[in-house]
Amino acid sequence: MSTSAAPTYDTSLVIDYPARDMTITVKAEMPCSLLQQILRQEGQTLPIDAASEQTTVGELVLQDHCGPRQFGYGTLRDYVIGVAAVDGFERLFHAGGRVVKNVAGYDLCRLLTGSRGLLGQLQHVTFKVRPLPTTQKLLIAGFRNLHNLEQALTRLNTTAATPIILDVVGRHSIPDLLCSNSLLPDPATPILDSNAVLVLGFDGPENACQWQIATVVDELSDLPVWTNSQLPPDALQQWLLTAQKHSFPTQPPAWLASVTIPPSQVCAIIDAMNQQHCCVFGRAGNGRLWCWPAAADEGQSATDEQTGITALHQLTADGPGSVHVLHAGSATSTPRSAAVRTYSSRLQQAFGTS
Repeated sequence: MSTSAAPTYDTSLVIDYPARDMTITVKAEMPCSLLQQILRQEGQTLPIDAASEQTTVGELVLQDHCGPRQFGYGTLRDYVIGVAAVDGFERLFHAGGRVVKNVAGYDLCRLLTGSRGLLGQLQHVTFKVRPLPTTQKLLIAGFRNLHNLEQALTRLNTTAATPIILDVVGRHSIPDLLCSNSLLPDPATPILDSNAVLVLGFDGPENACQWQIATVVDELSDLPVWTNSQLPPDALQQWLLTAQKHSFPTQPPAWLASVTIPPSQVCAIIDAMNQQHCCVFGRAGNGRLWCWPAAADEGQSATDEQTGITALHQLTADGPGSVHVLHAGSATSTPRSAAVRTYSSRLQQAFGTS
């Protein structure tokens, strides 16, 4: 007779969960919050940050949502190992499988991830999962000089520590992103005088997290930087929620754009947005930033979309990089190249979704 405990969740949305194999197959309509709840019962997690608790597994995969932990854990394409979907011809097709070491056939899992439903509608998804970390810690470091920030980012590329989060917050974003959620409870903290703040996250055993924080602080000790690791126990979870709230706002600002650039150009974007009186934050380690106008104050009016988004286009015009306008009146995103448009059109024709 089996002695295993009965599941405490809706099993109709779970197709297969061999926990020992570190994989789970679920229906696309399952909420991501329920998926994480199920995994936690087995001491496991999917280290991907959904836009909200209501986001479904299908939406998560088709939109390729990736939050702050992307730096340490990678993107959804690293965790989707099997899918079942229906194409535009109403044909059901499968790709990948329910085991991690499955390399047969074309990698349609990666192709469908981030396809935004243009190639088909997901029916169910198989993820590989990871053990749930025992401890999570956050370290905040403030820089008055962006040159020092650039030096710090260069050092963190070769650090002995292994941060799972390497985010950056521009000057005008600090009060809203860091002060409004108890991450900086003291309004007089010197970090408010910073031109940029790094947010570093660590997880694992308690002693390993403490060692990594001490290592990073020591590696940056000769730079004029203000650091704080004496944060609430749930500081990392607070940051994940705050970051996703501002990446996918339910009530967007007057305009909102994301810019994708090489990590070496992160400081240039932050400098430009600081000067334009704009908020900016995002992935310092991956080169994905979000920008929007800061609130008007006594000395500066709110930056209009033409000024702010034009500045971003100019910064990405001469090199690799693109601007994606998420919300605006008339501003447009960086146009896709002719080769990309042709390739996308041929894919949609093959899947019957054009």
